[in-house]
This record gives sequence, C-alpha cells and structure tokens, in this order.
Amino acid sequence: MFKRLYYILLQRLYVLKNKKRVCNGKVYMFHNVSDEDDIYTVSKDNFEKFIDKLSKTKKIVDFETLVNNPDSDNVVITFDDVYESVYRNAYPILKEKNIPYYLFICNEFLDKDSYIKTDEVVEMLKESKCIVGSHNYRHELSRFKDRNTVKEEFINSKKELEDKFGVKIDSMAFPFGSMYAVSEDNIEDAGNIYEYVCMTYPLSYSREDAKVLPRINMNSKEANKEL
Repeated sequence: MFKRLYYILLQRLYVLKNKKRVCNGKVYMFHNVSDEDDIYTVSKDNFEKFIDKLSKTKKIVDFETLVNNPDSDNVVITFDDVYESVYRNAYPILKEKNIPYYLFICNEFLDKDSYIKTDEVVEMLKESKCIVGSHNYRHELSRFKDRNTVKEEFINSKKELEDKFGVKIDSMAFPFGSMYAVSEDNIEDAGNIYEYVCMTYPLSYSREDAKVLPRINMNSKEANKEL
C-alpha cells in the first residue's frame, strides 16, 4: 500500500510540474466505445462529436509525425485493450474520415469475449488507416515482475502480432502505464525493442519525453469538456 501511494504521489507531482508545457501535441487514449458509464468508456455519440471537432481544428497523425513535429498541436488517437466496441462503433467513423489510429492489442485478450477478433483487425488494417501496436503479452503490472520475464513478454508480443497480421509493430503501450505500474528499467527495455513507448501520464507531448509518450485518458466526461 505504501509503495502504491508513493508512486501515485510521485506521478501527481511530475504531472503538476510539467502541466504547462509549450508543446501542444496530444495523444488521446480510448478504451471502450459504448453506452456504458465508467472512467474508461466514451459513448459512440461523444466519440463521433469529439473526432468531428478534432478533424476541423487539429491534424490527426501517427507517432512519427507527432515526434518529428514536437512544437505542433498535432494529435494521435489510440485504443488500449481494444474492446469489440471499437470495431463496431469507432472504426466506421475513423474509416469514413480517413483518420489514422492505433490499436494497442494485448495478446492474451485477442479473440476473447468482448474483445476484438483477429478477422476484424485484418479488416481494419485493410480498409482504414489502422496501425497495430502492442499492449504487452499479458495485462499486468510490469514493475513488480522479473525484469527478464517482462523483456521476454515484450519480444514475444511483438513477434506474435507481426506474424499474425503481417505488419511491423513499432509501438507499445504499457498496461496501466503509471509510475506505479512501470519502472525505469521497463521503459528502457521497451525502448530498445519498440520505436515508440506509451504511458498514461495525462500530459501533452514534448520533445523532453523523447521516445516516451504521455497520453490522456478519454471518457464521455473528458470528451464533453473539449466539445
């Protein structure tokens, strides 16, 4: 309990210190797109309104464009865990608007009930600007596991996803993604395997982050704030 409180406080101090950044680029993190009401869910209606506004006011890009233009106000759309609701409710909107987006797939969730299916990902890759990334092999805290075990999971997740979908996997998002969940060693090891590594610090992107990208969790409440 003490460790958890320590890292929660540490992250809050870090976020407060870096809240007023000059750079305006943002990475938005979505989970479920449905009519459920929780901190990880955005309704289909709010998602569509949010994307419509972004399309008119910002440039929605991939990580390479964001990182190469750190002083811009470009934004990136990402999905963690990848519930099947993303396929049903978010994919048609993103496809119609020709918007790039990332699916961070956890290997152990793929093809499970309520999560996205392999054939759906194949369709999304073929029919839209879908980019697949890793959400690690298992949806667990990395900090408190054996370092070599975690490294092996990074490698296995990447290889399995590349073999299954025939695409290069150059980005990953840590499950949970907080300072409590992820150690500096974990970040270093992930950075040696993936080009872009995503966390869940609620900050805009800046060049000081280098390869580590903070992200802003989006739900209906947060989406409404920006509408």
